[in-house]
Amino acid sequence: MGFYLLSILFTPFVKVLASHRLKKGLEEKDRIEERYGIASAKRPEGPLIWIHAASVGETISLISLIKSYKENYPNHSILLTTTTVTAASIVKQRLSDICIHQYAPFDIGPWVKRFLIHWKPHLTVLVESELWPNMIMQIHKMKIPLILLNARLSDRSYHRWLKFKYLAKQLLSRFSLFLAQSPSTAERLIHLGASNVEVMANLKFAADPLPVSTDKLQKLSRLLKDRPVWVATSTHESEEELVIQTHHDLKKQFHNLLTILIPRHPHRCEKVKRLCEDSGLSVQEHSFLQAQSPSNFDVYLVDTIGELGLFFSLSSIVFIGGSFVSVEGHNPIEPALFKCAVLWGPRMGNFKDVCAHLADDCLTVRTQKELAENVQNLLLNPKESEVLGAKAFKTVKEQAESVQKIVHRLRSFYDG
Repeated sequence: MGFYLLSILFTPFVKVLASHRLKKGLEEKDRIEERYGIASAKRPEGPLIWIHAASVGETISLISLIKSYKENYPNHSILLTTTTVTAASIVKQRLSDICIHQYAPFDIGPWVKRFLIHWKPHLTVLVESELWPNMIMQIHKMKIPLILLNARLSDRSYHRWLKFKYLAKQLLSRFSLFLAQSPSTAERLIHLGASNVEVMANLKFAADPLPVSTDKLQKLSRLLKDRPVWVATSTHESEEELVIQTHHDLKKQFHNLLTILIPRHPHRCEKVKRLCEDSGLSVQEHSFLQAQSPSNFDVYLVDTIGELGLFFSLSSIVFIGGSFVSVEGHNPIEPALFKCAVLWGPRMGNFKDVCAHLADDCLTVRTQKELAENVQNLLLNPKESEVLGAKAFKTVKEQAESVQKIVHRLRSFYDG
């Protein structure tokens, strides 16, 4: 009850936060009430499984699992909740005919309760590290089986929870099952008070390749012709400067070099464009590309979402952003599925276990100079790039066999 009452006291502050997020485009105006637990869709009849994935990475990792689950149990409805607009757009593009999408309510007791009363799920599946106190307590109070799927605990999260071990045990004891993505995560969960912990392969390995528009691929391939190309994807503030400097370093040898730059958050693209132009580089924005657009630009700036597969198809070399800053990296499996040679920086804590599997198949760069040197080597030696990409692809596929096991494991917790 403590979490419930405390959350009520925070309700005015959360509404101010919601208003602020609306102004920044981080919430959908027409669907903001979903964040208050007010459903915008009718609950279907029959069994309903609720799966919650916070953001884009978790959502993409679930696509193959959700499709497989629906194939195995077509009479079960799936409710998928997310907390970000970008994740919602992925659901709309790739899962709209398979599941119902809603935004998850903020973790305010009455809002979570209202959400659960409407949807009445027979099973709830949280993904990775979504530990919201009111959500967990209300699910447990309603006697709904609760699973943490693809469970992970970063070093930072684990040490933070150690300081509140009693609270951690209170929350973790409410789960019916933990499916940890690595033995180290399983050990950490048990140490914090979890029980019924099993280890399964990281769900992200079972993701489908990202979609690619054939028309756009053909158009861009014609435009780029034989230019040497590399991709910097999911970059964050201060990483774009590294990419820009790398382009300048490489351009000394590759005069018609093209850098495809994909900021993690498209709303930052205007700032990134100014950074490029201030350094003397010409920029073509993806959303403004026309048939008559010039083809001699230095940087192709991707200001849209949901099209990474297109750009991984255009280049055999991909650098993973978030790996030089405290974000601790993004998903290297996505470009590996396109047989790209993958490079990442020194900070990949969010994908520590994934990187351990791919360590022999990808390249770690610790400085901007190393980034430039390795990209240069791969551009000069396309065979080496091809071999790296093939090895990474093979490793991902070997790890991907876990999906059916997970599907049936989830089903065993629903007794309806």
